[in-house]
Amino acid sequence: MESLERSSAVIDLGKQLVTQLKLGDDESAQWMAHALAARIKDAENAPPEKRVAAQSSCAELVFQLWERRYSLPTQLRPLKSLEPLLRTLNSLDTTSGPRFRFMQERPADMKVDEGVEKTLDLAMKLDDAARILVQYFLATAAEQASEETQPWIQSAIDAGADVSLEVRVVRFVDSGLDRSSEAAKMAKEALNDKIQKLEVFVSLAAALAKDLRAKHGLLTDEADDAEPNDE
Repeated sequence: MESLERSSAVIDLGKQLVTQLKLGDDESAQWMAHALAARIKDAENAPPEKRVAAQSSCAELVFQLWERRYSLPTQLRPLKSLEPLLRTLNSLDTTSGPRFRFMQERPADMKVDEGVEKTLDLAMKLDDAARILVQYFLATAAEQASEETQPWIQSAIDAGADVSLEVRVVRFVDSGLDRSSEAAKMAKEALNDKIQKLEVFVSLAAALAKDLRAKHGLLTDEADDAEPNDE
């Protein structure tokens, strides 16, 4: 039963690809659409003794085209709305790598001056808060884009096609917007910790901005408006 369902899902994904490839006037895309449509027809109409071979041939072409989903002409890419997000996620690398983006955690036995310790602790809290902000805003953008591509992603999953990149975006949305089942069970202490980090970020950023303005004689717009008119 599972094999029959998978074959049907592969054919459904293939039909979506045929429709997508026909959207433009690219000759290569039109040829691929025609070739795929022919294999789909064979897979659906082949006699029992040839059906397995026909389905395998169809699946092979479907998966080959799916692997090229990001190299098709721009207007024909089924997941093109996700591409800017994938590039941004790769450049920021927010889901892997060291715990802190700008620094490695120092050894526990390293002795540090108390004043330096406090400053470094604030720096790490700022980095943590920055990650929370970046993840949230990227996740919001990803959610909007994934709504358009979700039917494609689900069809590919059903067919057994590779969707590792797309699943990464979906998981990022869940973790960034706290909408996953795991996030729904998040302890209040953990949520409160996240909020406190954001509040520290806001406080320190405002304090630093004020200090820099004072040191360099830069006034805020409000201060400029408050200055008396000499005329």
